[in-house]
Amino acid sequence: MQMTNNHGQGADLVMRAEAALLRGQFTDAEIELERAYAAIEGNGQENIALCCDFLALRLYLMGQGRPRCTPQDRRAILKGQHNIVWLNMWDGCCAYFYAVLGRPERIPESFAGHDLDAMNFLAPGRPVMDMVENQVLLAQGEWAKVIGRCEKLLKKCSSFHYGLVSLYVRIQTAAAYAMLDKQAEAIRLLYPALREAEQDGLALPFAENYRYLAPLLQGCPQDAFFRQVTALGAEMTRHCGELCQRSTTPAIFAALTEREREICTLIAARLTNREIGERLYLSEGSIKQYSNQIYSKLQIGGDTRTKRKRLIDLLNSGS
Repeated sequence: MQMTNNHGQGADLVMRAEAALLRGQFTDAEIELERAYAAIEGNGQENIALCCDFLALRLYLMGQGRPRCTPQDRRAILKGQHNIVWLNMWDGCCAYFYAVLGRPERIPESFAGHDLDAMNFLAPGRPVMDMVENQVLLAQGEWAKVIGRCEKLLKKCSSFHYGLVSLYVRIQTAAAYAMLDKQAEAIRLLYPALREAEQDGLALPFAENYRYLAPLLQGCPQDAFFRQVTALGAEMTRHCGELCQRSTTPAIFAALTEREREICTLIAARLTNREIGERLYLSEGSIKQYSNQIYSKLQIGGDTRTKRKRLIDLLNSGS
């Protein structure tokens, strides 16, 4: 696709890499990505570099290649450049990466806390960031919120003519319905989205949400596109699981019980005690008791907000 008549300082190459990635053509995506990196080297095209880095992260989720630097290191570099728009853009990239990976506790605080209205984005990028926030909500188990946002987000996508973002929003909403056991509503969104995506072979958006959609996809007609979606989804789920298992937890957490570690993860995902209790079918009082035991074992003091922040910092220090 010639987006800029060969004057895009790497933009055309990134678009070709993105198209290949969405179709599951990972070798082609890696080649175009490396060409894009070479095209922008030393020319100050930081926005294109961030697009390249985001694409590298998503390839990594499929077991393809390895990012040039960690999300944390990239953020540190951007922070030193004092460009809040780029920094917010990268936080969005990281939020999506960790949401798909299944590590909600690693999602940047601005996205985990759903504070997008206080952030500075270029107007055309806002629908994309809203879609990223949807993925974060899925990772946090906020199914009803995803559904509630759907109509408004689709209208916004329509006004910007963002067909791909609209596709993602519909897939995410179908996933939310599926997780709430609203199968009929999920199918009404999922099947037309599948048929639309099939025209261009866009399998990856479904694979990135396979953990939510797998039961519904099993009931689809098993033609070539559906088989590709299922194969990519299963591979992504497997590889994301391996990446999560490789993450090391600080030795201090060995003192916690399995239930306490589970609650740690939910605290790190910014859930309240009430929300954690609802998730684990425990009373809010029981969650408070567990939390106090956790903080005591980990020798974390201070007020509630300070203790939660220190706990998240401890979890992040080992991954």
